[in-house]
Order: sequence, then C-alpha cells, then structure tokens
Amino acid sequence: MKSKWLATVLSVGLLTTALIGCSNGNNSDGAEKGEATPEATKKLNIVNGKIEPAASFTTVMGENPGYKYREGESVTDNVFTRWAEDKFGVQIKTLWTGGGTDGSYDTKLKLMLSANDELPDIVMSGSPANTNLLIDSGKFMEVEEVFEKYASPTWKSALADIKDPWLSVTRDGKKMAIPGTSTDYGQSNNVLWIRQDWLDKLKLKAPTTIEELETVMDAFVNQDPDGNGQKDTFALDFAMKDKMTGNLLGDGAWIFGLYGAMPERWYPGEDGKLQNGSILPGVKQGLMKMKEWKDKGYFASDIALHDPNTIVTAVTSNKVGIVAAPSFFIQYPGSMLLATNPTAMFKPYPLPHGVNGPALHTYFTISGGTVINKDISDEALQAYFHYMNSMYAVYESDNPLEYFKGFQEGYQYVVKDGKIVTDEKEIPGGKINSNDYIFGSMPDVSSKMKEITLKVAKKEELTEKDRAFMQALGIADDTNPLQRIVYDAMLISMNEESSRVREHYMGPVTSTMSSRNELLQKMQMETFSKIIYGQSPVDAFDQFVEKWKSSGGDTITKEVNEWYDSVK
Repeated sequence: MKSKWLATVLSVGLLTTALIGCSNGNNSDGAEKGEATPEATKKLNIVNGKIEPAASFTTVMGENPGYKYREGESVTDNVFTRWAEDKFGVQIKTLWTGGGTDGSYDTKLKLMLSANDELPDIVMSGSPANTNLLIDSGKFMEVEEVFEKYASPTWKSALADIKDPWLSVTRDGKKMAIPGTSTDYGQSNNVLWIRQDWLDKLKLKAPTTIEELETVMDAFVNQDPDGNGQKDTFALDFAMKDKMTGNLLGDGAWIFGLYGAMPERWYPGEDGKLQNGSILPGVKQGLMKMKEWKDKGYFASDIALHDPNTIVTAVTSNKVGIVAAPSFFIQYPGSMLLATNPTAMFKPYPLPHGVNGPALHTYFTISGGTVINKDISDEALQAYFHYMNSMYAVYESDNPLEYFKGFQEGYQYVVKDGKIVTDEKEIPGGKINSNDYIFGSMPDVSSKMKEITLKVAKKEELTEKDRAFMQALGIADDTNPLQRIVYDAMLISMNEESSRVREHYMGPVTSTMSSRNELLQKMQMETFSKIIYGQSPVDAFDQFVEKWKSSGGDTITKEVNEWYDSVK
C-alpha cells in the first residue's frame, strides 16, 4: 500500500507553485533571524515554485536497513534529495543519522538533547515517546501560528481529515508539534486470518460466533489438518510476551473484545469518563475463556513467551491455523509460508461476534509529529514549509505521475512505448522504491487516498488520473494475487470500523504514570498469565483490580480525566 507501510509498522498544496504565505510567491519583509513567529518574515525569491537561490533547513534521520540505494547514494544524498533541491530550491541537510530499527536513533536523539548539542531546525518523529521527549525538552517552538500562516490549504485539509489530530501534541493549550496526516482506512486493523486449505480439508466453514470458532479450533488441533499423521498443530497464535494487546502482528485483544472489553486502552465508559479497559469485567471473562482454550490445547503451552517473531515462525513452519493481523499478513509472513508450501493459503475473515455483538478490537494509529527548533532562522522555517507545501501540491496536479517523475522514473518504473513498466527486469539496476527516500513520508490526504484505495478494493473502474495517483503515491494495484487478498482484508476491516476501540488518552505521561505505570503493568501481566496458566483462580482478577486502583490506578484515572475534560 503506502511506500513505508511495512517498514513502519513491523514501524505522515493547493498552490501548484507551492508558494509560502501568498499566491504570487513573494513573502513579506521581516526579521532576518531568531525565534520564528508569523510576524518575523524574510523575503524569499521564488520562481516557478523554486526558491532561488536555494534555501535549506537541517534535520536528523533514522536509517532503515531494508531500504535499497543505487551505488553512491545514501539516506542523506540520493535521487530524492537532489530532486527536491532542483525542483523546489530546498536543500535538506542532515546533521546525523541513526539506526531506525536497532535503537541507535533513539539513543542519539536523547544524547543530543541532554548534551546541548547543535539542534536541527526540524525533527520528524513517528514515535509518541520521542515526540514527548522533544516537546518536554523545551527546545522547540509552539507551532500553531506558523502553521496557520505558512501551511497551504491542501496540507491543512489533509490534517482536517484526521480525528483530533492535535490532542497528542498539545501542552497547556499550546500546539507544540505538527501532527502527521497519515491515517488508517483498513490497512492496519485486525481481521482473522484462517488457513483456508485446512477449512476445506476438514469441510468446515469460517466461524462467525464464539461457538463456531471453538468448533474450528478443536478440529485444527485434533483432526490432523496438515495431514502428517501427528497431533502437532495449534489452532490459534497470539502475542502476549510483553503486553496483552496492541501487537500489530498476532494481537490477542479481540479475545477480550468478544466480551466487550479492551485492555490497555483508555476509552469512555457509560458515564462518558475515560476508563482503563484492563480492569473491566469483560477482561475477567476473556481470561476465563483463554484458560479454557489453553487447557484444550488450542494454542501453544508456552504462549506467554510468544511475540510477533514467534508467530512468524509458527506460520511459516505450517503449525498454526488462525492469527489475527492486519491486511499485510498475507504478504508477510504469508508469502514465506507459500514459498515452502504452495498449497497452503490463509484467507481473511471478519472477527467472530462476541456475547453482545461484533467483537471489539484495537484501532491502530500512526502517531507522532514534527517539532520546530525555537531558534530556527526565518529562511529555514520558510524553506521547510515551502518543501511540505510543494509535496502536498501533488494532489492538485493534473498529472501527479509527472509531478514526482524526477525521483521515481528509473527507480520504480521506466517508460517504454509510452507505457509505464514496473517489471524489475526492465529497470536498469533493478527496481528500487525511491518513495522510501522522502523526507518524512509520502504526503497523505487521507480522503483522496481512501477514495482511490476503495475503488481498487471494490474493483471499480479507475480513471487515468486515478492510475497516475496510484503510481505516484505508491498505491498498489490488484494484479498480484496476494495484493488482491490484501484488498479483500482491507474491505473486511473497513466494514468493522464501528467495532474499533481507539486510544482516547493522547496527552503526555502524567506524574503518577511516570512513577507507577511499570509496577501496574507488571502486576497486570503476572495476574493475567497466572490465570491463563491455571496458577491462580480466576477470582484473582478481582484482587488485581482492587490493588491496581490502590497502587496508583485511581490517581492515574483522575489525571487522565482531568486532561480529557480539558480537551474534549
């Protein structure tokens, strides 16, 4: 789907000349340097959408080991950075890079803030923890006024597509970071992936209720679905090694959702106040059911040690029949299973209904934001907004493919006989996803992305402009059989949108959270695991609830609702 989707989760203008602040490309006079405000402006010379001479801003970047580069290129110097300078007159200067998957970027970020090193002008963060770290450092500016002054209408409308985008980055009523515009319309929320070949062999239908699910699970364990004559398969796998919910691959939250509760989420109760889902009665029912399933051997005896990597191993070794996961599952790890067992096939299905209707499940969001250095020069500030406005301007282009041609052609496709060719063998040097090089991420106007994605998913007729947007923005077509299954899963997910439970608390870590969260989380995991393993009676849940409340939970609930009352 999106160019950075797999890397991220396994990990956001109207003026075609992309002008800043006014339609003719000229900016009002103002201060040369110092903390930027809407009143402090400096005239930039913009000709046909390009700053002349070029202006720059500084940043820092995380490196993903999965990205590929042509010889001589890197995360800081590549076809995209050169294109941005040539087309927009904006130089993106990187002060340092760090590993985006090994933790070194996070470490260097913390060291930079604590050591009073030179700060970049702009820092983009996809991590709530890092965003909070940056905001709490006090070294970055309030952004509301500069965003209102400099952001293009298209960028603003993209942000307006998001529900409550500013809540997570607001402190004491001040907007301290610009939220990303990426949102979810079916890619990252769970559906139930079931081995269709096992269902077919055992002459079973996909389950729609808890009872039907248990019938399928019993058969997957006891009726030799893989045909090897051994009782060595498990019906279900999910991750609970570090947390009970919120695992992108193999999330077990839906099991509690069958009973109307969602642990590790703050969401409104019947009185409208935020409650912590971990202490609700439905969780106790979910734990009872999980113990029952474990006793029957429906999932592995060492389930407490399972994480997404363990699930990948179970899937690819042909040992498990049911996993809850987002739409990418069929590509990873599903394609790895197909490579060794071509007759195996997972198919997406809706989550079964619970005791009171559709099962609740987690709503995954990509959160974070962009902070701006208090001491940024006015020129660098405008260079940044010029760059962002120019990127969002692709949505207003009559030919979006032509708009991004300068960094995509020869990397993602070539043109032969007037047609786009994306075959790896036809691209000199091989196919490379140059969208990965984009500073930040591909500009995302959710309503437009969703419109085109739904057309593809529903097999509706596409216009030539739709197809141009697909190629330019990295929206996959459905000619690949596995991608077709991805779209099927997305449609199922979108149909279940009303059952998603999103995190309603998006404020900073409260004082009591800082001192008590680790204890409360440890207490929860120990209690839940012991109940599932039969080491404690199910009534131990009631004792846990009381201890959770008295050990800081009640105070945290009060703090959370004080924030909620201040913003809702």
